Amino acid sequence: MVINMKTSKVAFKIAAVLLVLLGLSAVLLVLNHTAQNGRKTTEILPRIVSEPVYVECDEGSPLAVTLRPRKDFAISGFRMLLVNLSEESRGTVRVAASDGNGELLVNQVIPAESITPGKWFTVPADIYFTKGEEYSLSILADGSAPYFMQVTEGGDIDLPFDMEVTKKEEAVSCGISLGVSMVEEVAVTYGEILYYSVPVSILMAALLIVCILFGWKRVWGCIRKIPFASVLGRYGNDLFLLLLYLAVCVSVYSRAYLKGVYISADSAGYLREAVNLVNGNGFGYDQMAGYHSWFANWPILYPAMIAAVMLVTKVNAYLASKILTMLLVGIFLLLMRFCFKKDAWVYALSLTNIGFLNLAYYTWSEIPFMLFMLGFALALAKILGEKRAGVKWYFLLGTLGICCFLTRYFGIYVWMVAGCYIQYLFWDYWKNKRRESLEKAAGLTATAFLAGCLSIAYLFVNKCMNGMASGVSRTLWWDDYEKLTNDLIESLLIEIFNTFSLQTPELIEGFPYHIKVFVLVVFWVGIVWFVIRAGGIDGGSALGKDCERQENLFHRFCSREFVLLAMGTVYYLVFIVIRYFSSMDTFYFRFFEPASFLLFIGLAGMALPYLRNKLGFRFFGGAAAALILLCVISVYENGGMDTEDKYFDQLSGQWDEAYKEIPEKSVVIFNDIDFRSSWYRPDVVEGTISPLDTFEGIKETYYGSEYLCLRREFAEVMLKSGEYEESIEEKLREGLDGQEKDGEFLVISLQSRNNEQ
Repeated sequence: MVINMKTSKVAFKIAAVLLVLLGLSAVLLVLNHTAQNGRKTTEILPRIVSEPVYVECDEGSPLAVTLRPRKDFAISGFRMLLVNLSEESRGTVRVAASDGNGELLVNQVIPAESITPGKWFTVPADIYFTKGEEYSLSILADGSAPYFMQVTEGGDIDLPFDMEVTKKEEAVSCGISLGVSMVEEVAVTYGEILYYSVPVSILMAALLIVCILFGWKRVWGCIRKIPFASVLGRYGNDLFLLLLYLAVCVSVYSRAYLKGVYISADSAGYLREAVNLVNGNGFGYDQMAGYHSWFANWPILYPAMIAAVMLVTKVNAYLASKILTMLLVGIFLLLMRFCFKKDAWVYALSLTNIGFLNLAYYTWSEIPFMLFMLGFALALAKILGEKRAGVKWYFLLGTLGICCFLTRYFGIYVWMVAGCYIQYLFWDYWKNKRRESLEKAAGLTATAFLAGCLSIAYLFVNKCMNGMASGVSRTLWWDDYEKLTNDLIESLLIEIFNTFSLQTPELIEGFPYHIKVFVLVVFWVGIVWFVIRAGGIDGGSALGKDCERQENLFHRFCSREFVLLAMGTVYYLVFIVIRYFSSMDTFYFRFFEPASFLLFIGLAGMALPYLRNKLGFRFFGGAAAALILLCVISVYENGGMDTEDKYFDQLSGQWDEAYKEIPEKSVVIFNDIDFRSSWYRPDVVEGTISPLDTFEGIKETYYGSEYLCLRREFAEVMLKSGEYEESIEEKLREGLDGQEKDGEFLVISLQSRNNEQ
C-alpha cells in the first residue's frame, strides 16, 4: 500500500511536470510566432545646438525646407522642436509637404497652444521618400512666432536626408530642429512585442517544476535562508554609493563629451585660462595671444584645477574639466561616507538633483564650490558641536572658506554664516557663562579675520592688475523688475521639483504667477514647520535618540543639520538681494542649486530618525538603486557610450576648419566663429573696427597680435559703405586685390608695428 502511494505521488509529479512543460511549449510557440504587418518606428533627430540660437518663423512668411533623401525610406510623421510659443497663443502653425511634381503630401494645421515649447512633437505624415528626388516642406506661422533650434554643420549626420532651409528666399546657413519618425517593415514576434515575456515564462515554469518536485514550503524555506538582509545591511550603502558614482560618471561622459558639448561663455573663459596656466602664463588670460592681461572676471581656483588635470592626464581642457567633475563627484561621495556612515546613501541622493546633473554637464565652477561649501558647513558644525575643537579644525575651516571664495567671489558669504554663529556664541557666553562658547567665538573670529584679509588681498591685487576688483563692473544695469521677480518665482518652483529629479508638471507651469507664489508659500511654510517640529525648537521632538547633544536650544542651533540649513538659507537670501542690486544673468538653477543642495542634506538629516528601520524606507532605497542601475544600462542600450562618433571630435573638426586660414596671434575683426571655441585657439582675440579708427590706431590697440583677420564679405560691405577711414579702406583694398579669391578671410599683417615696438 505504501509503495503504491509513493508510486502514485511520483506519477503525479511526473504528470504535473509534463503538463507544465507542455504549457510552456504552447506559450513559447505563440510568443515566437511572427506577428502580422510588423512595423518598426524609429525616431531620428538632428543634434541641435545647446546654446539659445534659433531660426525664426516670421508671421505670414513661410519657412521653406528642401529635403533630399539619402536613401529610400518611409515615415509616419515629422518630428519638430519649437520654442518661443505661449500657452495663451491662439495662433497656428501650418505644415505642408509636397513632392518634386508639386503634389501635396501633407497639410496639417496645428494649434499653437497644443505645442509644448522645448519638447519634440509629431506632425502626422505618411510619406515614402525616394532617393534622388526632391521634396519641399513649408512651415507657416499664423498668429504665433515660433523658433526652431539651429542645427550646425555635422548635426544632421543621423538624418536620412540632406536639409536646406530658406527664409524669405535667402538660404539659411544651418539646419533646423526637424527630424522624422522612420517606419520599416520588420518580422517581429509576439515575444518581442511583449517585453520579457519569454524569459519570464521560462522562469515561472522552472519555479513551478521545482515546487512540484520538492514542495513549495521547502523551496520557500531555502529562499528565506539566503542572507539578503545581512548582506545589504553590511554592503548595501557602499554598493549604492559606488553605483551612483558610476551612473553620474557615465552620464557626464556620455552627454557632455560623446553626445554633446556643454560650453557657455563662462565655460570658455575658464577653459581659456586653464590652457594659459598649462603654458606657464599664470593669470595671463590672453598671454598666449600676446597681451598683458589679468584673469579677474572669475576667481582662479577652478581653472587651476582644470589645468592640474590637464598636466596629469595630457588631455584637452574640455575633457579635463569633465574628468575633474568625475573626481569631485567621487570626493563628494567619500566625504558623505566619512561623515554620515551607513546613512550616506540617503544624503547622496542630493546628487540626483536635475540641477546638480546639469551643473556637472557644463564646465562651471559650481561643482567644486558646492564641495567646499559642504566641507565648510561640516567643519563649522564640528567646531560648534565639540566642547573644545582642535586648532586643525579652525585651520580647515579657514582653508575651505578661502577655497569657496577662490571658486566663486560670492563664496565670501560663508563668513556671514560664521558671523551669525559668532554672535550667537557671544550671546550664549553673556547669558549662560559658557567658557567654551567664548573660546569658540574667539577662534572663529580669528579664523574669519585671517581668511577675510587674504580674500581682500586677492581682490586688491585684482584691482591693481586689472583695474577692477572682480574684473568687470557689476553695477546695476537696466532691469525689468517685474520679469526678474517672475523669473525668481519660476526658478524657486523649478528647484522644488529638481530636488526630486522631476520636471515641473505642465499643470503647475500654467499657473499664473500669483498662484505660483501661493504654492511656494505653502511649500516653504511646510518646510519651516517640519524644521521646528523635527528640531525640537517648539519643545517637542528632537532630532532623534541618537543625537546626544540636543539637551537644549543651544545645541540644536549648533547641530550639523541646522548649520547646513543656515548655510543654504543665508545663500538664498543674500543672493536674491544682491541680484536686485547688481545685474547679471536672471534667476535660474545655476544660481540656486548650491543652496538647494545644502538644504536637502540638512532636511534629510532631520528626517532620518523618523524613517530609519522602516520597511517602506528600505524599499525606497532598493527602488532608488534599481532605478539608478537602469539609468546606467539605458545609456549603453541607447548608444550613449558609442565612441565611434564623438560629438566633441565633430565640433573640434568644425573649429579646425573655421580657424584654418587664421594664423597664430591674430585678431579676428567682427568674429562670428563659434564662441565656444575661444579656448581652442587662445592665441586669437576678437576685435572691432569703427568708422573713426585708423590703421595705426588699430595696430596700437591690438599690439599683441601679429595679424588682422576679417571675412572677405565683411570687408566688401565696409568698402561699399564708404564710412571707414582712408587707411583702413586702403588696407582692405590691398587685401581684396592681392589675396586669393577662394579664401574666406583677409589676412593683413600687423608685424611692422610689432617690429617697431
